Amino acid sequence: RFRAVTRNCACLLSIILQGDNTMNLASPAPRVSGAAATMAKDAGAVTVEPAVPKKAPLADPASKVGPAVPFDDPAKHAPHKMDEIPRGDQLTVETLRGTSGSDFEAYAAVVRGVAEKNFLQKCMPCIFDERDFVAFGEVLRFVIVKGSNCFVFGGETDASPLYSIPLEELLPKMEDRENPEGTSLTISPSFNNISKDDISTVLLKYPSGRIAYQFTFNTKEDSTVAERFFSLVGGTKTGGKETASVAYAKVIARDKEKCQPEDPNQCVAK
Repeated sequence: RFRAVTRNCACLLSIILQGDNTMNLASPAPRVSGAAATMAKDAGAVTVEPAVPKKAPLADPASKVGPAVPFDDPAKHAPHKMDEIPRGDQLTVETLRGTSGSDFEAYAAVVRGVAEKNFLQKCMPCIFDERDFVAFGEVLRFVIVKGSNCFVFGGETDASPLYSIPLEELLPKMEDRENPEGTSLTISPSFNNISKDDISTVLLKYPSGRIAYQFTFNTKEDSTVAERFFSLVGGTKTGGKETASVAYAKVIARDKEKCQPEDPNQCVAK
């Protein structure tokens, strides 16, 4: 009996000593009811209305307008860098035309002015040489005028001009084939050393009256080509607005002027 009492006391003491740890235990989870889901409501069948046909759209036709005309030379809005500007030995016809085109271009027989005849040649033509002549194809060149300068090429596809001619100080004159100048050349003469009917010559003279150049055109396919060149050269002294491409051509022309054929009258006052 003593042992039983002792065992009960030991158990009671153990319970008392563990009382603080028992108070820190979590309380058991409460009981909950089972999960339940509500059924979705029936939305009924889906209906789609048919597309309503529409009339084809009508648009008014665009009104006609005139062709676009540039206000100024477009080249001036895209200036070249100095290292991109072609030199005189790299200047093609296409480059000269630029974006604004040329003022004139055509094939022509181009001849430098011949030396003035001396006193004896003028007084006794029967003794001295008669009027000189040359074949049209022998001196045929491609000429293009840009501003107040005429560029002379051997052909339209050449890489650079042979030389350039400043036109501002030269005076044009249409030559009379029946009564030609005494110091001009007859190009491809026919009977009696007179130029053919389908050839017209424009003389470019110094203010003194001496011939600087003569341009002979074949008018068989273009009857106005000589007259257009004559009018253009006569108008180069009227001035006017200078576009960027014309100014550029003028710079190149200064260098190519030095390549002109020798002037037999250079020692004579012009």
